[in-house]
Amino acid sequence: MRLSEKSQRVQTMFDKIAHRYDLLNRLLSARQDVRWRKALAKSLPLQTDRQGILYDVACGTGDVMLTVAKQRADYAQLRGFDISFEMLRKGESRPDLGKWVRKSNLRYAFTQASAEALPADTASAHAVSIAFGLRNVDNREQALSEMFRVLKPGGRVLILEFFQPHSTLFAKAFDFYFKSVLPRVGGIISDRDAYQYLPASVGSMPSTEAFAQTLREIGFINVTQQMWLSGATRLFVADKP
Repeated sequence: MRLSEKSQRVQTMFDKIAHRYDLLNRLLSARQDVRWRKALAKSLPLQTDRQGILYDVACGTGDVMLTVAKQRADYAQLRGFDISFEMLRKGESRPDLGKWVRKSNLRYAFTQASAEALPADTASAHAVSIAFGLRNVDNREQALSEMFRVLKPGGRVLILEFFQPHSTLFAKAFDFYFKSVLPRVGGIISDRDAYQYLPASVGSMPSTEAFAQTLREIGFINVTQQMWLSGATRLFVADKP
Protein backbone atom coordinates (compact mmCIF):
# COMPACT_ATOMS: atom_id res chain seq x y z
CA MET A 1 0.00 0.00 0.00
CA ARG A 2 1.06 3.56 -0.69
CA LEU A 3 -0.23 5.54 2.28
CA SER A 4 -0.21 9.24 3.04
CA GLU A 5 1.38 10.49 6.24
CA LYS A 6 -2.04 10.74 7.93
CA SER A 7 -3.01 7.23 6.83
CA GLN A 8 0.27 5.84 8.19
CA ARG A 9 -0.50 7.40 11.58
CA VAL A 10 -4.02 5.98 11.51
CA GLN A 11 -2.66 2.56 10.57
CA THR A 12 -0.19 2.58 13.48
CA MET A 13 -2.89 3.75 15.89
CA PHE A 14 -5.38 1.01 14.95
CA ASP A 15 -2.67 -1.65 15.04
CA LYS A 16 -2.00 -0.53 18.60
CA ILE A 17 -5.62 -0.61 19.85
CA ALA A 18 -6.90 -3.63 17.88
CA HIS A 19 -6.89 -5.99 20.88
CA ARG A 20 -9.40 -3.89 22.86
CA TYR A 21 -11.21 -2.05 20.07
CA ASP A 22 -14.43 -4.12 19.97
CA LEU A 23 -14.74 -4.15 23.77
CA LEU A 24 -14.47 -0.38 23.93
CA ASN A 25 -16.96 0.10 21.10
CA ARG A 26 -19.57 -1.83 23.06
CA LEU A 27 -18.72 -0.15 26.35
CA LEU A 28 -18.46 3.43 25.16
CA SER A 29 -21.61 3.28 23.02
CA ALA A 30 -23.62 1.30 25.60
CA ARG A 31 -23.97 -1.34 22.84
CA GLN A 32 -25.76 1.13 20.56
CA ASP A 33 -23.13 0.35 17.91
CA VAL A 34 -24.71 -3.11 17.59
CA ARG A 35 -28.09 -1.53 16.89
CA TRP A 36 -26.64 0.82 14.28
CA ARG A 37 -24.89 -1.98 12.39
CA LYS A 38 -28.13 -3.96 12.36
CA ALA A 39 -29.82 -0.98 10.70
CA LEU A 40 -27.03 -0.94 8.10
CA ALA A 41 -27.47 -4.65 7.38
CA LYS A 42 -31.23 -4.21 7.06
CA SER A 43 -30.67 -1.47 4.45
CA LEU A 44 -28.60 -3.66 2.12
CA PRO A 45 -30.27 -4.18 -1.27
CA LEU A 46 -32.16 -7.46 -1.53
CA GLN A 47 -30.53 -10.16 -3.67
CA THR A 48 -33.24 -12.56 -4.83
CA ASP A 49 -30.71 -15.09 -6.13
CA ARG A 50 -29.09 -15.17 -2.68
CA GLN A 51 -25.68 -14.51 -4.23
CA GLY A 52 -25.08 -10.99 -2.90
CA ILE A 53 -21.55 -9.61 -2.66
CA LEU A 54 -20.65 -7.08 0.04
CA TYR A 55 -17.41 -5.14 0.36
CA ASP A 56 -16.91 -3.62 3.82
CA VAL A 57 -14.31 -0.83 3.78
CA ALA A 58 -12.35 0.06 6.95
CA CYS A 59 -13.77 -3.22 8.21
CA GLY A 60 -11.73 -3.43 11.42
CA THR A 61 -12.25 -6.86 12.97
CA GLY A 62 -15.31 -7.63 10.84
CA ASP A 63 -18.25 -6.42 12.95
CA VAL A 64 -20.31 -5.41 9.91
CA MET A 65 -19.47 -8.68 8.17
CA LEU A 66 -20.61 -10.63 11.24
CA THR A 67 -23.87 -8.68 11.41
CA VAL A 68 -24.58 -9.32 7.73
CA ALA A 69 -23.73 -13.02 8.13
CA LYS A 70 -26.32 -13.23 10.92
CA GLN A 71 -29.06 -11.15 9.30
CA ARG A 72 -28.80 -11.46 5.53
CA ALA A 73 -29.03 -14.93 4.01
CA ASP A 74 -29.18 -13.32 0.56
CA TYR A 75 -25.48 -12.37 0.78
CA ALA A 76 -23.04 -15.15 -0.10
CA GLN A 77 -19.71 -13.30 -0.29
CA LEU A 78 -18.28 -10.87 2.25
CA ARG A 79 -14.96 -9.11 1.77
CA GLY A 80 -13.39 -6.73 4.26
CA PHE A 81 -10.70 -4.12 3.53
CA ASP A 82 -8.63 -2.29 6.15
CA ILE A 83 -5.20 -0.67 6.39
CA SER A 84 -4.56 -2.14 9.86
CA PHE A 85 -2.95 -5.58 9.75
CA GLU A 86 -3.64 -6.18 13.45
CA MET A 87 -7.35 -5.44 13.00
CA LEU A 88 -7.52 -7.89 10.11
CA ARG A 89 -5.60 -10.54 12.02
CA LYS A 90 -8.03 -10.24 14.93
CA GLY A 91 -10.97 -10.44 12.53
CA GLU A 92 -9.69 -13.58 10.84
CA SER A 93 -9.29 -15.34 14.18
CA ARG A 94 -12.60 -14.35 15.82
CA PRO A 95 -14.65 -17.51 16.52
CA ASP A 96 -18.10 -15.89 16.24
CA LEU A 97 -17.50 -14.81 12.64
CA GLY A 98 -16.09 -18.21 11.72
CA LYS A 99 -19.12 -19.90 13.28
CA TRP A 100 -21.64 -17.86 11.33
CA VAL A 101 -19.70 -18.14 8.08
CA ARG A 102 -19.73 -21.94 8.38
CA LYS A 103 -23.38 -21.98 9.42
CA SER A 104 -24.43 -19.82 6.49
CA ASN A 105 -22.05 -21.41 3.97
CA LEU A 106 -20.56 -18.00 3.21
CA ARG A 107 -17.33 -17.08 1.49
CA TYR A 108 -15.37 -14.33 3.17
CA ALA A 109 -11.95 -12.73 3.03
CA PHE A 110 -9.94 -9.94 4.65
CA THR A 111 -7.61 -7.81 2.53
CA GLN A 112 -5.16 -5.17 3.69
CA ALA A 113 -5.88 -2.11 1.55
CA SER A 114 -6.64 1.59 1.79
CA ALA A 115 -10.11 2.95 1.09
CA GLU A 116 -8.70 5.18 -1.65
CA ALA A 117 -7.39 2.24 -3.72
CA LEU A 118 -9.53 -0.87 -3.37
CA PRO A 119 -7.99 -3.98 -4.98
CA ALA A 120 -11.31 -5.06 -6.50
CA ASP A 121 -12.71 -5.19 -10.01
CA THR A 122 -14.93 -2.45 -11.35
CA ALA A 123 -18.67 -3.21 -10.99
CA SER A 124 -18.05 -6.32 -8.86
CA ALA A 125 -20.12 -5.75 -5.66
CA HIS A 126 -23.82 -5.38 -4.96
CA ALA A 127 -23.14 -3.27 -1.87
CA VAL A 128 -20.25 -1.39 -0.27
CA SER A 129 -20.32 -0.34 3.38
CA ILE A 130 -18.11 1.66 5.71
CA ALA A 131 -18.90 1.98 9.42
CA PHE A 132 -17.21 4.66 11.51
CA GLY A 133 -14.18 4.68 9.23
CA LEU A 134 -14.73 7.43 6.70
CA ARG A 135 -13.59 10.20 9.03
CA ASN A 136 -10.20 8.46 9.32
CA VAL A 137 -9.68 8.37 5.56
CA ASP A 138 -7.29 11.00 4.21
CA ASN A 139 -8.93 11.56 0.81
CA ARG A 140 -12.64 10.93 1.40
CA GLU A 141 -13.78 11.96 -2.06
CA GLN A 142 -11.36 9.48 -3.62
CA ALA A 143 -12.56 6.74 -1.27
CA LEU A 144 -16.20 7.44 -2.15
CA SER A 145 -15.30 7.41 -5.85
CA GLU A 146 -13.64 4.02 -5.37
CA MET A 147 -16.80 2.71 -3.72
CA PHE A 148 -18.80 4.00 -6.69
CA ARG A 149 -16.37 2.30 -9.09
CA VAL A 150 -16.53 -1.18 -7.54
CA LEU A 151 -20.34 -1.16 -7.25
CA LYS A 152 -22.40 -2.91 -9.87
CA PRO A 153 -25.01 -0.73 -11.65
CA GLY A 154 -27.93 -0.54 -9.25
CA GLY A 155 -25.63 -1.28 -6.31
CA ARG A 156 -25.76 0.55 -3.00
CA VAL A 157 -23.32 2.35 -0.70
CA LEU A 158 -24.00 2.46 3.05
CA ILE A 159 -22.06 4.90 5.24
CA LEU A 160 -22.45 4.77 9.02
CA GLU A 161 -20.63 7.65 10.67
CA PHE A 162 -20.57 10.27 13.41
CA PHE A 163 -21.53 13.84 12.51
CA GLN A 164 -22.14 16.96 14.54
CA PRO A 165 -25.58 16.68 16.24
CA HIS A 166 -28.17 19.29 15.28
CA SER A 167 -29.46 19.92 18.82
CA THR A 168 -27.43 22.58 20.63
CA LEU A 169 -28.07 21.05 24.06
CA PHE A 170 -27.29 17.54 22.89
CA ALA A 171 -24.25 18.84 21.01
CA LYS A 172 -22.82 20.17 24.28
CA ALA A 173 -23.42 16.85 26.06
CA PHE A 174 -22.02 14.93 23.10
CA ASP A 175 -18.95 17.16 23.01
CA PHE A 176 -18.33 16.72 26.74
CA TYR A 177 -18.66 12.93 26.53
CA PHE A 178 -16.43 12.65 23.47
CA LYS A 179 -13.74 15.02 24.68
CA SER A 180 -13.70 14.29 28.41
CA VAL A 181 -15.24 10.92 29.28
CA LEU A 182 -14.27 8.81 26.26
CA PRO A 183 -10.51 9.59 26.33
CA ARG A 184 -10.32 8.80 30.05
CA VAL A 185 -12.08 5.45 29.77
CA GLY A 186 -10.22 4.61 26.57
CA GLY A 187 -6.94 5.55 28.22
CA ILE A 188 -7.56 3.24 31.16
CA ILE A 189 -8.52 0.23 29.03
CA SER A 190 -6.49 0.86 25.87
CA ASP A 191 -4.59 3.90 24.58
CA ARG A 192 -5.34 7.48 25.65
CA ASP A 193 -3.85 9.14 22.56
CA ALA A 194 -6.02 7.06 20.24
CA TYR A 195 -9.17 7.85 22.19
CA GLN A 196 -8.35 11.54 22.09
CA TYR A 197 -7.88 11.40 18.31
CA LEU A 198 -11.02 9.40 17.52
CA PRO A 199 -13.57 11.84 19.02
CA ALA A 200 -11.63 14.83 17.70
CA SER A 201 -11.87 13.38 14.19
CA VAL A 202 -15.66 13.85 14.23
CA GLY A 203 -15.06 17.57 13.92
CA SER A 204 -13.39 17.00 10.56
CA MET A 205 -16.59 15.69 8.98
CA PRO A 206 -18.51 18.10 6.73
CA SER A 207 -22.10 19.15 7.35
CA THR A 208 -24.63 16.49 6.45
CA GLU A 209 -25.94 18.68 3.62
CA ALA A 210 -22.46 19.05 2.13
CA PHE A 211 -21.82 15.33 2.51
CA ALA A 212 -25.04 14.40 0.72
CA GLN A 213 -24.11 16.81 -2.07
CA THR A 214 -20.68 15.17 -2.41
CA LEU A 215 -22.35 11.79 -2.86
CA ARG A 216 -24.53 13.24 -5.63
CA GLU A 217 -21.57 14.88 -7.35
CA ILE A 218 -19.74 11.54 -7.42
CA GLY A 219 -22.74 10.06 -9.20
CA PHE A 220 -24.89 8.47 -6.50
CA ILE A 221 -28.67 8.86 -6.56
CA ASN A 222 -31.51 8.30 -4.07
CA VAL A 223 -29.44 9.70 -1.20
CA THR A 224 -31.23 9.16 2.12
CA GLN A 225 -30.21 9.18 5.76
CA GLN A 226 -31.30 7.67 9.04
CA MET A 227 -30.22 9.28 12.32
CA TRP A 228 -29.86 8.56 16.01
CA LEU A 229 -28.73 10.59 19.03
CA SER A 230 -30.07 13.85 17.64
CA GLY A 231 -28.14 13.30 14.42
CA ALA A 232 -24.79 12.51 16.05
CA THR A 233 -24.89 9.09 14.39
CA ARG A 234 -26.18 8.80 10.82
CA LEU A 235 -26.55 6.13 8.21
CA PHE A 236 -26.31 7.48 4.67
CA VAL A 237 -27.64 5.20 1.94
CA ALA A 238 -27.25 5.94 -1.79
CA ASP A 239 -27.50 3.99 -5.04
CA LYS A 240 -25.41 3.74 -8.17
CA PRO A 241 -27.59 4.30 -11.27
